[in-house]
Amino acid sequence: MRALSLASRFLITLVVSAVLPLLLYGWFSLLGMRDQIDEQVVRVFLPQLAADYAQKIETRLERTDQACAIVRELSRRVLDTPLDQRDGELAAFGEQVELIPDLLSEFLDLLLLADSEGDVVFWQDGRRLDPNAHQRRAELIPESVAEESWFREAQRERGVHYLPWGRSPYLHRGMDYRSMDPGSHHLGVAMDVPMGDGHSGVLFALIRWSEVQAVIDEARAVLIEEAGLASAQVFVVGRDGVVQAHTDRARYGLMLKPAELGQRLADAEAFGRCESVRDDGVALRVGFAPGGGDSARAFVMGVAVPEDELFAASDDFERVLLLAIIVSIIVLVAWSLAASRAITAPVKSLVQATRKIAGGDLQVAVPERGGPELGELAAAFNLMAHELAVGRDRLAHAERDQAWAEMARQGAHEVKNPLQPMRMTAQLLQRARAEEDPRAEQVAERLARTVIEQTEALDRIASDFRSFAGVAPAQRSDVTVDAWLQALRDQTARLFADKQLTLTFAGAAGDAVVSIEQESMARVFVNLVQNAIEAATEPVIVELGSRREGDHVVIDVVDNGPGVPAEVREKLFDPYFTTKTSGTGLGLAICRRLLDVQGGKIRLESTRPGETRFVIELPIA
Repeated sequence: MRALSLASRFLITLVVSAVLPLLLYGWFSLLGMRDQIDEQVVRVFLPQLAADYAQKIETRLERTDQACAIVRELSRRVLDTPLDQRDGELAAFGEQVELIPDLLSEFLDLLLLADSEGDVVFWQDGRRLDPNAHQRRAELIPESVAEESWFREAQRERGVHYLPWGRSPYLHRGMDYRSMDPGSHHLGVAMDVPMGDGHSGVLFALIRWSEVQAVIDEARAVLIEEAGLASAQVFVVGRDGVVQAHTDRARYGLMLKPAELGQRLADAEAFGRCESVRDDGVALRVGFAPGGGDSARAFVMGVAVPEDELFAASDDFERVLLLAIIVSIIVLVAWSLAASRAITAPVKSLVQATRKIAGGDLQVAVPERGGPELGELAAAFNLMAHELAVGRDRLAHAERDQAWAEMARQGAHEVKNPLQPMRMTAQLLQRARAEEDPRAEQVAERLARTVIEQTEALDRIASDFRSFAGVAPAQRSDVTVDAWLQALRDQTARLFADKQLTLTFAGAAGDAVVSIEQESMARVFVNLVQNAIEAATEPVIVELGSRREGDHVVIDVVDNGPGVPAEVREKLFDPYFTTKTSGTGLGLAICRRLLDVQGGKIRLESTRPGETRFVIELPIA
């Protein structure tokens, strides 16, 4: 994996140091906010609100019970009055009922009194009912209720008995019709009225249910105005799970949904809450509280709020946090790119300048920018490049001086060797003539031979130094390798005809053509053959071979000599290095120099007693 760039590391550092704390802070704040909403609203507010308004309904029912108890006491006098005197008493009873506060205007929609035989002796409908429908309602009131189950139960059990919630046949026709009007539903209550003769009549009342709906609507108004929960639902269910009041009138008389919520509320014994209840795909949080006791008037008050609305503030905070993180990342990326460019531009300039220096250009300079630190680095780099250039010039000058000194020393040494025998022979001739020695002519002949031999040696030395200087490209020509090597083999064999030499050639380069200076390349092979002859102690066998490898021709020169000692292999191609007692030490150095000038290479491939292999590589023309 490639290492991250400076800009990438800078960006990651910024994101980790700036965005990560913001993300962690926002995340924990969001969790804290949701926990706080869950604690204060779901666990406390909703159940408490349900309990408060359940208590309001309970209080209203108790006030109704108290008002009915007063009517019950007034009813005793009516039922104890003989039938022939009851009309006056009934008129007085009706007046007294009208005087009970809110009884027929707020609490009841129907009040009915039956004697011990079940005959209806008095009835009165509520003041809030439509007065135009009074006659219709009168037609629904029976003359006797003796066969009604509530009448018989009230006489038998005595006390107060509640009828199931719903529509009453004493006020409405068509009992199979499901009404969504709260005014069409009532909670019936029946209580015995003891008489002086030991019998009892029954007082029957229909509690006005619209007032319970008003309590429900009031609770919802509180949720909307004070808590801002516009989608909140408030409802009352009976112990059978049937909706008895709801902010959504369409649910009147239906089973509460979902079924598991209705079952839990029907079984509730104390106020509490339900989490993540789904109704028509909407997740709800529900608070509830039971009321009404254990009789038929028992109910459960429920408050349901959609989770989306309940946690709207936290969701808004989450969106704002997400937007803030995105904006922060964009700003940080832009800033990091700008900042990293300001940092990396000088660094890139230094890298490019370093590569130029590695390529040999020591005149390069970088602008001193990027702040104090990078500016100082650029200045130090420029100073280093300048000192390297000065040092290189000095080193080159020193190397040239040393090379010339070495060349002069070696040249003087090589030239001195041929001059020494020439001077000694000349001095001998001079003394022989001075002494009139009869052998003077012989000495002169000897001097002539010595001069000729030593001048040939001087010419060979000059040729070696000239060859070391290289070959100009204009002197090259294109040759077919195998044909040229075959001719060179024949020429070299004739050159060393007086030596015990076997020279063979095996060509496999085909029609490959190379561009070479033939005379200098011939010198390379002659030099290698001569070295093999001088190192051998037995007849010499030299094998030449050629082959083609890619865009090069490879030439092998293998001899059967004793091999090259390990300690001299690394210095074999160095100038002036030799293991022989005579010569300039430039032989193999000249071979390498000649091949370098012509784009070729030479190397010692392998060596051991009986086989030394030199390899020459030449580019195909």
